[in-house]
Amino acid sequence: MASTQRVRDGLVEAPYERVQRTSSLCNVKPVVTTQHVVDGGAFTGLYIFRVFKGAILLLRIPLTVFPVHLDACLPFGAMSHTIQAAFRPLCSIPGLSSSMLCVPAQSLSNKGTPQWADFPSLISLQTSTIEQLLDESTSGSSLALQMKKAEIATTDLVILVGVSKLTSREALTDALRTFVDDARLTGRSLNKLNAKVSGAVDGIMAVNDYALHAIEAAEENFALALWNRLIPWNRPKADVILNTFEDSMNYLSFTLQRLVVEFEINLHNLNKLEEQLSVLHEIVTRKDIFFSAAKTKLLSNLWTVLGGNRKQLRGYQNHLKLLEGLGNYRKQALVHVISALQTLTQMSDDIENLRERVAAPGLTGSRIPAHVHIKSIHSGLERIKEGRTKAKEKEVHAVRRIVGGSTD
Repeated sequence: MASTQRVRDGLVEAPYERVQRTSSLCNVKPVVTTQHVVDGGAFTGLYIFRVFKGAILLLRIPLTVFPVHLDACLPFGAMSHTIQAAFRPLCSIPGLSSSMLCVPAQSLSNKGTPQWADFPSLISLQTSTIEQLLDESTSGSSLALQMKKAEIATTDLVILVGVSKLTSREALTDALRTFVDDARLTGRSLNKLNAKVSGAVDGIMAVNDYALHAIEAAEENFALALWNRLIPWNRPKADVILNTFEDSMNYLSFTLQRLVVEFEINLHNLNKLEEQLSVLHEIVTRKDIFFSAAKTKLLSNLWTVLGGNRKQLRGYQNHLKLLEGLGNYRKQALVHVISALQTLTQMSDDIENLRERVAAPGLTGSRIPAHVHIKSIHSGLERIKEGRTKAKEKEVHAVRRIVGGSTD
C-alpha cells in the first residue's frame, strides 16, 4: 500500500518518463573542434607516409638493380651479333653447335625463313623486271589489236573460199574456220595477258607501299619507346622490317608464278596457231598446185586469187595487208612471249637465290639501317610509276598508229 501511495504522490517516476529522458540524451550532437580536425589530418598523413615508406623499402633492391641492368643491356644489345660472330668458329665443336651463341633466337622457331631483310636487293630485282615487262607489254597490246584485225580479214576470206572453185574448198573452209577460232583465242589471251601484267604491277606497288609505311611507322615508334631499347631480345622494329620483307618476297614469288602460267598459255596458243597455219598450207599446196607461195603469205595469196583484186572488193583492200602480216604478227607475239618468259624465269631464280641468302644468319643484313630500306622502297616505287607512265604513252601511240592505218 505504501508503494502505491508513493506512485500516486509522484515520488516514483513512471516508465514512460524514463524513456522520454533517454531519447532526449541520444539526440544531443557531438561538438567537432579544430583540434579534432588537426588530429585526424595528422593521423591520415602519418598513415600515408608509412605506406609509401614501406613500399620504397620493398623496392630498394629492384631500384638498385635497375641501373645496373640498364648499363648492361644497352651494350649487350649492340654487341650481341658481334659476340655470335666471334664465337661462330667454335660452333663446329660437338655440343656447342646447338647453344644460344651459335643458333640465333629467331632461327630457333623460324628455320628456313628470312633471318634478315634486304630490301635494296629485292627492290632492284623488282624494278628491273617490271620495267622490262612494261616495255614488252606495249608491243603485246598492239599485237593483240593486229591479231583481231587479221581475224576479221580471215573471216571474210572464209566466205570467198566457200564460193570458190578450189578443189580443196570444203577442207580449206573448215581449216580456215578453225584458224579463225584459234586467232580469236590468241588475241583475247594476249589482251588478258596485258591485263594480268598490269594487275601484277599494281599489286607489287601496293605491297611495297604498305611495307614503306609500316617501316616508317615502326621507325617513329621505336624512336619514342624507351622500353624497346632496354630489352635486347625484344626488337619490334627489326621484326616489322623482317615481316614486311618476307611478305613482299612471298607476294612477288606468287605473282611471278601466276604470270609464268599466263605466258605459257599464250605460248601454247601461238604454237597452236602456227600448227593450224601449217595445216592450211598443206591442204592448199597438196590439191591446188598453183599455190606455191611461202606459208607466211598463204592467206594473202588466197585473198588475191579468190577476188581480193576485184573492183567490187576494193573496200577490203586493207585485208590483203593484214593477211600478209598475219604470220609476222604471230612471230612478233611469239618473240614477246618467249622473251617475257625468260625474264620471269630469271627473276624467279634470282628471288630463290635471295631467299637462300637471307635465310642464312649474318651480320650484313642486320646492319642495314631502316632508313636505307625506306629509301630503296621509295626509289623503287618512283621508278615503277615512271615506267608505267612511259609504257602507257607508248601503248596509246601504238594503238593510234594501228587504228589510223586501218582508216587510210
